[in-house]
Amino acid sequence: MKKFTKILSLLLILSLLVSLGTAQRRLRFGLFICSLAHPFFLDMKDGAEDAARKLDVALATFDARNDVELQTKQIEDAITMRFDAILLNPITAEGLVSAVKKANEAKIPVFTLDRDVVGGDRVCYIGTDNVKAAELGGKKLWELLTATKRSMPYNVVILEGLPGASSAIEREKGFKNALKPYIDAGNIKIVADLTARFDRATGLKVMEDIIAREKKIDAVIAANDEMALGALEALKSAGYKIGFPDGVIIVGFDAITDAVEAVKRGEFAATVAQAPYIMGYWGVDAAYQYKKLRWTPPKDTPTYAPTGAKLLGTPVMVVTKENVGKLNEIVKTPVPIPGSKR
Repeated sequence: MKKFTKILSLLLILSLLVSLGTAQRRLRFGLFICSLAHPFFLDMKDGAEDAARKLDVALATFDARNDVELQTKQIEDAITMRFDAILLNPITAEGLVSAVKKANEAKIPVFTLDRDVVGGDRVCYIGTDNVKAAELGGKKLWELLTATKRSMPYNVVILEGLPGASSAIEREKGFKNALKPYIDAGNIKIVADLTARFDRATGLKVMEDIIAREKKIDAVIAANDEMALGALEALKSAGYKIGFPDGVIIVGFDAITDAVEAVKRGEFAATVAQAPYIMGYWGVDAAYQYKKLRWTPPKDTPTYAPTGAKLLGTPVMVVTKENVGKLNEIVKTPVPIPGSKR
C-alpha cells in the first residue's frame, strides 16, 4: 500500500511536469497540506491557487491525510523532482523535521504555513501567533462567563487538538495563560481537559463521555471549530441549553463556515478567526518573490517564540454576533507581504 501511494505521488508530480510543456522558466511549487478533509485547509489551498494563477506559478497540492510518513514521502518525491519551493503545512512539529532538512540539503527553500516545525531551516513561518490568539479566546471566555452573573466556580471544558501539532500545543498554552489567574483564584474549575484531535466526530464522542460524568458545564473552549461543533452536537442531544447568557458558552477557533453560522445563531458565543486563505496566498507570494526578486523577511520581522522561525503574522479576530459582518474583509483580503518587492 505504501509503495502504491508513493507511485501515485510520483505520477502526480510527473503529470504536473508534462502539463508545463515547454514553459521551462515557470516556477513549480509544492503545497503540502496535513489534511484536505478540513474546510480550514481548503481555504488555505484556495488562497495558494489564487496567488499561483496571478503569478503564473505551477502549483501542485498534496493531501497527507494526517499521515506523517505519507507527508514525508510526498516531500521527498518533490525534492527528487526538483521543485522550486516547498510550502509546508506540517502534521506535527517534530515529525517533518527530517523532510525539511532534506529540502535544505537540496537547497530548496521551505515556507511553513499555519503550523511550524522545530528543526531545519525555514525562510519563514506564515500563520497565526497561536499562543496570543488563544489568549484572546480565553480572555473572551472569561469576559462572557463573568457577564452571566452565575455563581463561581465556573465549570469549563477544554478540548485540545492533535497531539504533537504545534498549533495544538500553542493554543493549549494560550488558553491556559489566559485562564490561569482565575483557575488559581478558584473562580474557574477545569472539569475536563482532553484531546479531540481537531476532529468533529471525536469532539462529539469526547463531549458525550464528559457529559456522562460531569453534569454541570458552564463553558467549552476548543482549539478548533470542528471539535467545538462536535461538542455542540453532544450538548444539544443531551438537552443542555446552549448560548450566552443562560446556556453553555462555546468558544471555538478558526471561524470555519459552520462555526460562523453557529455564531450568527447564538450557539457559539465566539470563535477566534484565523486567515488560512491569506496564509496560502502569502505562501505562494513569498516563495515567488524569494525566487524571482531575492526577497527575504525584513530585518524587523518578529521571531516566533515557540519555534524560533521568522513570523509573517496573518490576521486574527475574535468573531462574535456583533462583529461577524466584518469577518471576510479582514481574513480573506490579502495585503502585500511584509517587505514586498512587487
